Amino acid sequence: MCNNKVPQRSYSEKNTNLPKQLPLVGLGCSSFSSFFSSEDSDDEFTVETVSRELPVVIGWIQTIQHAVLNRGINLLDTAPWYGHGVSETVVGYALDTILSDEGCDQAQQRKLARSDLIINTKVGRYEADVLKQFDFSYEITIKSVQRSLERMNCSYIDVIQLHDPEFAPSISILLKETIPALLECKRRGWARALGLTGYPLDVQHEILVKAASEFNTIVFDQSLVYCHNNIHDNSLFSEYCFPSERAATDTFAGFCQHSNINLMAAAPLSMGLLTHSGPPAWHPAPTVLKEACVKASKFCASEGVNLSSLAILYSLSHPSIGCTLLGMKDEKEVDVAADLASRFSTVNFDKESQDSILDQALTRKEKDVLEKLLDKTDGPFAQLKEDYRWDGRKAARTFWELVDGMKQKS
Repeated sequence: MCNNKVPQRSYSEKNTNLPKQLPLVGLGCSSFSSFFSSEDSDDEFTVETVSRELPVVIGWIQTIQHAVLNRGINLLDTAPWYGHGVSETVVGYALDTILSDEGCDQAQQRKLARSDLIINTKVGRYEADVLKQFDFSYEITIKSVQRSLERMNCSYIDVIQLHDPEFAPSISILLKETIPALLECKRRGWARALGLTGYPLDVQHEILVKAASEFNTIVFDQSLVYCHNNIHDNSLFSEYCFPSERAATDTFAGFCQHSNINLMAAAPLSMGLLTHSGPPAWHPAPTVLKEACVKASKFCASEGVNLSSLAILYSLSHPSIGCTLLGMKDEKEVDVAADLASRFSTVNFDKESQDSILDQALTRKEKDVLEKLLDKTDGPFAQLKEDYRWDGRKAARTFWELVDGMKQKS
């Protein structure tokens, strides 16, 4: 561990709603809840029973403090969906210890001003009960943002993001209810910027285009994508299927760039696929992709290279991604991520290509292993064709079929 601060990089010069700089790696806060706990975990609690005195919560608060104050990871990304309110509540506990009171002498305390932190959350997805899991109505969207501000005890949210819009019953409800509510939150000063996040890139593209047309302006300042900027799926930059004013087809990243929509990415480990321990049982990836990731893991182990570290380094290296979100459940994981990010301290992301950046950040052995993993002829992912990802739209259809079946039974 080197204890260096995570490098900051330029993010938004044109869009004044967004921060001008972001940390290279941001703290994904889903880990600060029992959201991903195993069934035999003793850490199961709800937003009604969580307390800052619980030992596990004390550890989470200390993790956030360490990330922000010691390692310079000053972007926190949470959501009402994470722990169904627990994550936002824990973030609020941590912010109570990190943020200074206005008017206090900061020289006498190790605290930060609100403007030194970037705090992002989401709307649209909420409860574990499938009948109450999604709500994209105007009223609930407004109430959700109010509740997030109360839970986190902060004066404003930097980016409020529309969460998993592929699960909306229709795009019409987003245009008529959710987006007007988000714009009202922004007008009231509750949010500095608006964002969109979900798995299928084509859904994001459709919403961005239709929202711009409906409101005669670029509504969303930022797009957060996940699992599309990693070793097995680079479709964010490689898939040309999004019509745009500039070209008959474009990549999603290209569309965002010329639309003045800034990009962030999450899940560089593809929700556990790119780890030596493998993904959780609920992971939606097709079997052939899971098998390819196991093959990649075994190859890395045989070469003495850590697959997870290599996957994170690869995701952090793209010059078009302002910040990559990573879940870090304890101080050790924070230090691992921060040390990896510190390898990019001398990189000029505004002027260098991804290949040049990787040359500076990777060891010779890591470069050789990465080259073999990405090999389109003999690499572990070479024969996947369409199975390098999963079908996000199908997951949404399956969910609503389940909802309809439950309603019919009741």
